[in-house]
Amino acid sequence: MPTSPRHFKDELQDWLDGRLDAATCDEVERHLESCAECRREYEAVAWTKREAARLAAAEAPPELRENILRALRAESSPDVVIAPPPSFWKQRLRPILAVAAVVLFLAVGSFWLLSQPSLPEIAARDFVAYRAEQLALELSTRDVKQMESYFAEHGVTFNTRVFDLGMMKYELVGGRVQKPGRAPRALFVYRGPANQKLVCEMFIGQVGELPKGATVRENNGLRFYTYQAKGVTAVFWQEGSVVCALVSDIAPEEVVQLAFAKAMPPRGGRGEGEFPGKSPPSVALNKYSIKWSREKSPPTSGGTAAARMPGN
Repeated sequence: MPTSPRHFKDELQDWLDGRLDAATCDEVERHLESCAECRREYEAVAWTKREAARLAAAEAPPELRENILRALRAESSPDVVIAPPPSFWKQRLRPILAVAAVVLFLAVGSFWLLSQPSLPEIAARDFVAYRAEQLALELSTRDVKQMESYFAEHGVTFNTRVFDLGMMKYELVGGRVQKPGRAPRALFVYRGPANQKLVCEMFIGQVGELPKGATVRENNGLRFYTYQAKGVTAVFWQEGSVVCALVSDIAPEEVVQLAFAKAMPPRGGRGEGEFPGKSPPSVALNKYSIKWSREKSPPTSGGTAAARMPGN
C-alpha cells in the first residue's frame, strides 16, 4: 500500500532560522521543489517573519520609573490615593493597540496571500508590462549560453534551457530574473521577423498549481495548458520540477506551436508525473507548422478555443 509523502511543515521554522543540519536542509529544499502545499506554507511563514521583524520593539516610556516608584509608595502608604498622570492610560493602551495591530496585520496578510493572482495572470501581466516597455531586461543578448549563465549567477537555482528558436525565425533578445515574492523566475524574450514579442518564463513549481479551465493539448509526451484573455495567450507545460510558460499576443495557435517547438520531450516519451500507468494519447501535429489554414481549425483536446484566464 503506497504511503503518503512526508511533509516538512514542522521543520520550516527551523529551516528559515538556520537551525537545521545540512542534510535536513537539502531534504527540505528538494521537497519544496515538488510540493505546492509546503511551498504555500513556507511562503506564509516567511512572509509573517518578515513583517513581524518590521515591528520595532517599543522602548520603555520615560515615566515608567516614576510610575513604579509611585506604586511602591502607595503600597507603603494605604491612605495615599495616587492619580495616574494623563499619559498613564496612553501607555497602558499602547501594548494592547500594538497587539491588535499585529492581529489585524496578520489577518490582512492572510487575505492577501489567498488573493494572489494565478500563474496565468502573472505571466500575462509580465508580458503586457514588457510590451508596454515597463519591464526592462537586465541583460540584452542574442547568446543563449550567456543568457543561461546570467540566470545561474543571479539566483536561479534550476537549469534554465534558453532554446534557440532561430528555425522558427525568432531570435533571443535578452532576459531578467523575476522575484515576485516567491522563488526566482527566469524570464527571457524572443523577437519575431515582424517584431512580434514572445516571453518565456521558467520557475520551480507544478502544473497542478494552475487554475481550472485550461484548454489541454498533448504533444511528444507532454501536456500543454493554454489560457487566453484580452488578446494574450499563455501556454504552460512541465519539464521535471520546472514549469515553463510561453506568452504572446500573436495568434493563439502560433504560441501553442512555438511551445511545442521549445518544449523538451521527456525521457521515455512520458512527462514526469503525467499519464501514470499508461502512454499519453498522441496528437498528429507537426511542431514546425505554425501557420494554419483559415478554413481548418487546429486539433484541440478539451475544446476548440483557448480557456479564458481567471478573472477575465
